[in-house]
Amino acid sequence: MVPSKEQLSRIFTSFLKQAPPGEYNIIFDDLRGLNSDEEILNEQANTTLVEFNHKNFELVHHPDMNKTIVSKFNIVTPPSRVAEYIEPNANKRFTYDHLNRTVTNISENNEKYDPQHVSWRAALQKELDVYINNHYLKHGVGTVFIHDGKMVLCIGSHKYQKRNCYNGRWASYWTIPAFSTERVTHSVIGHIDLLTHYFEDGNVQLNLEKDITLNIAYPTDIEASAKMVLKSITEAETAYAVSAQEKLTHFSDQTFKSLRRPLPITRTKMDWQKIHNYRLSKKMTNPSEN
Repeated sequence: MVPSKEQLSRIFTSFLKQAPPGEYNIIFDDLRGLNSDEEILNEQANTTLVEFNHKNFELVHHPDMNKTIVSKFNIVTPPSRVAEYIEPNANKRFTYDHLNRTVTNISENNEKYDPQHVSWRAALQKELDVYINNHYLKHGVGTVFIHDGKMVLCIGSHKYQKRNCYNGRWASYWTIPAFSTERVTHSVIGHIDLLTHYFEDGNVQLNLEKDITLNIAYPTDIEASAKMVLKSITEAETAYAVSAQEKLTHFSDQTFKSLRRPLPITRTKMDWQKIHNYRLSKKMTNPSEN
């Protein structure tokens, strides 16, 4: 039975949504080899690819603007294969082609914001830059966006090493209420998504997600408040990273070992070149021997 276009579309969407970080295009090309229906493939480029890049905080590099990400928090036009985004640090707009991964049409962002939101965003970005520089080395990009009257702090860190059979990425975002001098507790809500893929002589993926709520009382000074927020985020992400490392260590030392074929009682692999020296081999070749 030949599947319908609707069935193929659902199958393609399922495969592509589960693509490991940095490997979407590989799976897309494989699906093209299985079915060359351009209509279905174009549909995936306009929907699933955009959703995939938003979820994974696709990093964007261009010499005419600061490094940033593409996400649902800084998109301007409706989601599609070619969409417009905001880069707030240089107050730019740019068009991003998700399929070709190219940036075009960089221009000034003329959208008007509440001046207090702008000041709060700048204070948070200043502290975020320090955090990224200290904890994410060369692989991290952090940007604070003004979104629906709140600040959304996004961190994307990708490490793709296809030659070493490894890809991985960290994507976290924190929704931060507007700055206020009132001495009340504010809820900073975060989401961390960690995914790694090892594919040397096998295929192992690890996907960890966690929602975190931090209750923070802002100081009356905006810069001190930004420091307080980033200090709390730093502690929360560090604790989660340590916990994830402990889980990985346990997984490697316990779970993986239980899946492997156990070694002989000697705890050494059998040397098949010296099989004739083993006592069991002698008994098999001369059953009468005790």
